[in-house]
Amino acid sequence: MQHIQTIDPACLGPLSQLVGSWEGDSGHDDYSSTTTEPVETRYRESTTFEPVGPIRNGNRELYGLRYTTSAWPAGEEQPFHQELGYWLWSPKDHQIVRCFTNQHGVTIHAGGYCPEGSHHIEMMANAESDEYGISSCPTLNEGHKTLSFKFELDMLNEKQFSYTEETHLKNGANEDVLVHIDRNAMTKLY
Repeated sequence: MQHIQTIDPACLGPLSQLVGSWEGDSGHDDYSSTTTEPVETRYRESTTFEPVGPIRNGNRELYGLRYTTSAWPAGEEQPFHQELGYWLWSPKDHQIVRCFTNQHGVTIHAGGYCPEGSHHIEMMANAESDEYGISSCPTLNEGHKTLSFKFELDMLNEKQFSYTEETHLKNGANEDVLVHIDRNAMTKLY
């Protein structure tokens, strides 16, 4: 059993809005390239955010959320996507960081600037970056190497947020770039 830390919500900056458990059943997973027909999968999703911190690194303090996400194709019982990781807030330089791994062997370390009271969060990562980067296992890179990741979240109110996530992958078979876009609207359960 995990112990949930008690943290002053003010320390979490813009992440304080996300604490809790969320569900969304209007997800759209769109997958396309210049050489293939677009494929759309509708999905439902569950995400839980638990506060952590302070996390001390030298003279820096970070606060954040440990999270898990699972997504299921509409009408199916087995998830087609799972991830776990952290969202971190650096109050000193107003950086939001999301570091996570998924069941396919991809690890993404995305981030970006976010003003203290913002209801909009943007993060990016690039496979060529040594700051906000992407890593995956060699077997996966041979088939579909993840090139870039962009994430945008909008808090609509205390109980709802929506997001768009765009990932670009290089198809190892024909060097085509695949564009993968996920969108969903999430509602807070508790």
